[in-house]
Amino acid sequence: MQSQHILYLLEQHLAGQLTETQQNELDQILQDSEYEDVVKGCLLQLLGKEGNVAEGFTDRARPENVVGEAQPAGGDILRRVLSVDKTADQPVASERGLLSFWRGPVVRRFAVAAALLAAVAGAWFFVHSSKTGESVAAVAPKAAVIKPGSNRAVLTLANGQQIVLDDAHNGVLGQQGKTRVIKLDSGRLAYADGGNTGERGGAAILFNTIATPRGGQYQITLPDRTKVWLNAESSLRFPTAFTEKRRTVELTGEAYFEVAPNKDQPFLVKAGTTETRVLGTQFNVMAYGDEGPVKTTLLEGSVQMGLGEANTLLTPGQQGQYDAEKGRMATRMVNTRQVTAWKDGYYFFDRTPVQSIMRQISRWYDVQVVYQGQAPHDEIVGRIPRTADVSEVLHIMELIGIRFRIEGRTITVLS
Repeated sequence: MQSQHILYLLEQHLAGQLTETQQNELDQILQDSEYEDVVKGCLLQLLGKEGNVAEGFTDRARPENVVGEAQPAGGDILRRVLSVDKTADQPVASERGLLSFWRGPVVRRFAVAAALLAAVAGAWFFVHSSKTGESVAAVAPKAAVIKPGSNRAVLTLANGQQIVLDDAHNGVLGQQGKTRVIKLDSGRLAYADGGNTGERGGAAILFNTIATPRGGQYQITLPDRTKVWLNAESSLRFPTAFTEKRRTVELTGEAYFEVAPNKDQPFLVKAGTTETRVLGTQFNVMAYGDEGPVKTTLLEGSVQMGLGEANTLLTPGQQGQYDAEKGRMATRMVNTRQVTAWKDGYYFFDRTPVQSIMRQISRWYDVQVVYQGQAPHDEIVGRIPRTADVSEVLHIMELIGIRFRIEGRTITVLS
């Protein structure tokens, strides 16, 4: 791909004039390591056009040299950033990446460019304060405070026996009817040899439940070869063999499904008061009690979501939201990569309110979040690996004036 085309896309992005197709193209380019050097070169050209800001970097701190090197303590970086003249048009370079704090419509373009430059290094942020209009782009310093979650879950068999999957050995864990329960070498849970024959109309249906704790996630392959990714603080109840007319599972929390096609046995996900009906497709269901309406986001195929007459047929890229209190369905187009980012190992914020981010932090890092005074109304755009320590996320929000206090496993958002 020609560098001039990438340069054009970046210029259009900074001007806020990208079409949806162009934005998708740019997103793909930024995630492709093949274009990393080209993107860096284009961004340095853009920075140079706006006042040769790149000249302010030392050789050690130039963007092409900062990734992966040791970084100073988080407090030192924070002080360096906050000591910058907020009306200046020059970024501060850390040994981890670019840290910048600017005000005003022109210099905000530098902040976006800095964020994009950091994006090709793997983690980037653009923080917007709806109260002050200030903007921050940064790659957060790494500091070990509270570690992220991991692959953890408990499997409850039909007889009530519980198996802690993260401690269980690989291989066959048990037999449920005609179905073997297996922990694969990859750590994933799978059900095998049950099929849909031999038990219909005779033997009792056996149900298992897999549940992830706060700070846990897990992947399971169901007896029909449907793959399910469970997010933190979630559970899935399912039969050990799909012998009924419908393949029905019950979800709490959040899960991503890759449903094995079977036109003779539709797949049904019950979550809260909603039902999602499919034949074979890929979709995400969020049904946390503290996140409002149940949300189903479709990536491939088609699903019918809702309850009774309040239902709708979703197409790829659409998200259905069912409000149980009002009995209403609503649909909207969404960035599906943002919705499923958790499954792929990172957080993707797109003008996400701080309170929503803190709920995600609470579940994934297994911490309690409390607010001292009024909760912030700021919004954040960015991406960070879910393997990052919690302090990396908090430092980004600290740069726009949000303060935190950590005591044990309690994070207090200060007024």
